[in-house]
Amino acid sequence: MPSMINDLLLKEVKAMVEASPSFIVLDPSKLKASEQLKLRRDLLGAGAKMKVTKVNLLRIAVPAGAGTMLDGKSTVALVAASDMIAAAKIVADLEKAQKVSLKGGLMDGQVLDPAGIKKLASMPGKQALRGMLVNVLAAPIVGFVRVIAEIEKKKNPSAVPADAPAA
Repeated sequence: MPSMINDLLLKEVKAMVEASPSFIVLDPSKLKASEQLKLRRDLLGAGAKMKVTKVNLLRIAVPAGAGTMLDGKSTVALVAASDMIAAAKIVADLEKAQKVSLKGGLMDGQVLDPAGIKKLASMPGKQALRGMLVNVLAAPIVGFVRVIAEIEKKKNPSAVPADAPAA
């Protein structure tokens, strides 16, 4: 008969998995308490949450295909994130320092291995991608305005541009 504590933990882990379309599974056993608190704060700043739980409970909570990453240790950490790239960057930095070991993850229904998580971490963040999109969208407009300004200069070389300071 399952214990009441395990039932409550299972409900909490299931709620976390269902609420987030993406998550990372890692082994936090090498982290000290202060490092784990710092990791939780960093993840919270990136819009992610971390829950340390038993492998058996997580195996029940995750989709069937994702159970392959849950071999080995008896406890793992589940990082549920809305912005998977930001969470992957934080976790990958700790993995480089050999503080945690990545087990895998799930992103939009697709199972990711540790190499996939590292690839996500190497991608630009959401703000950088937005900046790139704005540059791509603005480049033709800026080019068009420059061409129009040059045509106006050639037609009327004595005219002072409106944005030029008066001497």
